[in-house]
Amino acid sequence: MSERQPIQFYSSKPRLLHVAANIALAPALLYLVGLWPWPPTLPHYITLGITGLIAMRYAKLRWHQPRLIIDERGLTCGAFYPWESIRHVQTVMRAFKLTLMHDDGRVSQKVLNLGWASNDDYKKIIALVTENFQRQSGKT
Repeated sequence: MSERQPIQFYSSKPRLLHVAANIALAPALLYLVGLWPWPPTLPHYITLGITGLIAMRYAKLRWHQPRLIIDERGLTCGAFYPWESIRHVQTVMRAFKLTLMHDDGRVSQKVLNLGWASNDDYKKIIALVTENFQRQSGKT
């Protein structure tokens, strides 16, 4: 890992498109289960349009926004976790569990889900986090 460049990981594009398609097509299930009559009427078209817009907004917001950033100070995944506060890293089914030591002496655990990452990114993330944790814990 470069000392100057943070490494950024983004949502897997196929998974992101899959979730957006599920959001957009959710009202179609109402036709399949028979709750909405066929043919569609104006309220149905409005509902399909709204869910389509919600799906596009969901995908647009997550397409260019990194989900995880790893740099020399720590990792950012929703919140910032400095390497100095991480006491233990454990991998758990497409996630990793961080054991954190706070300034006031409290110990807490945080599970960071990596279900959004591709398989290659998942392997890189786990390798980078464990490597950086071991390097930082070796300094202290």
